[in-house]
Amino acid sequence: MFSSIKKVMAATAITVLATTAAFAADKPKVAFVPQLIGIPYFNAMEAGGNKAAADLGVDFIYTGPVDTNPVDQLQIVQNLINQGVNAISISVLDASSIAPVVKAAEAKGIKLFTSDSDAPDSGRAVYVAQATDEGLGGAIIDELVKRVGEDAKIGIVSGEATASNLNAWIGFMKKQAAAKYPKLQLLEPQYAGGTAERAAQLAGDLMTANPDMKAIIAVASSTCPGVAQAIETAGKIGSVIGTGYCSPNTARSYLKSGAFGFTVLWDPAQLGYLTVWAGKQLIDGKPFAASNTIPGFDAPVTYDAKTGILLLGPPAIFTAENVDKFDF
Repeated sequence: MFSSIKKVMAATAITVLATTAAFAADKPKVAFVPQLIGIPYFNAMEAGGNKAAADLGVDFIYTGPVDTNPVDQLQIVQNLINQGVNAISISVLDASSIAPVVKAAEAKGIKLFTSDSDAPDSGRAVYVAQATDEGLGGAIIDELVKRVGEDAKIGIVSGEATASNLNAWIGFMKKQAAAKYPKLQLLEPQYAGGTAERAAQLAGDLMTANPDMKAIIAVASSTCPGVAQAIETAGKIGSVIGTGYCSPNTARSYLKSGAFGFTVLWDPAQLGYLTVWAGKQLIDGKPFAASNTIPGFDAPVTYDAKTGILLLGPPAIFTAENVDKFDF
């Protein structure tokens, strides 16, 4: 196992070295390390980051692990630090392990911050948030209750057990349920890692073990297809409503089939753009204002100095009726 991890680390280091060497030396460099490469959600963030880089005159480095492995992610971040990348953002897989790389970055004058998933106690420079964790957790519960009632049993299939953003959303789901819908029953989360196949298996097991269950929430974008396919395979369309934090392109066919009733998300391309914009601000030593006007954004982006959170905006609800208006 350790030999294979070392091989991945070495290959990643070579890739990052080759990538950074190709960039112009006179441009500031902003990197983003997602939780996982090769999925539509993070592909959209990459596209937004590339657009921001072109608009703002920076080089954008996008590199991440091939599966949701915190060890690999940290090694990639360390490689970027060793290369002297000016600003590095991370969608954190394991919040408890980030603090040492934040200190390593600071020692080299590098701005290290979080985006999409936070590590609030790590000393990061800023968190570029897609929406508040409370807003995301509350929105999905409120929308589900409209469809299944206030006393339904609801299953949860998440991604990595250590992902701070996913756990925060689940925590606020539970808080919203306890405060507003005391008869609602949220089952304990099942963790699928980063695979749709495992999510499908867990969702199927939940439906078998809980024939009276009314809904399943796919907390990670990578688990959305698996949950939806499990509902379709089980012939539960109409009796079990699927939902989750899924992009329109990922969920479109499932929204139209009825396996999903709705999904909750934001525009990850705008989140990627905002991430690179924030990195450029940090490199230039420009403080964030309470309200920031970003080129191409419909509304100002707010900043909370107390929490260090730069907020993209409120979550969006996608349904079969509006999903075709979006392409990400």
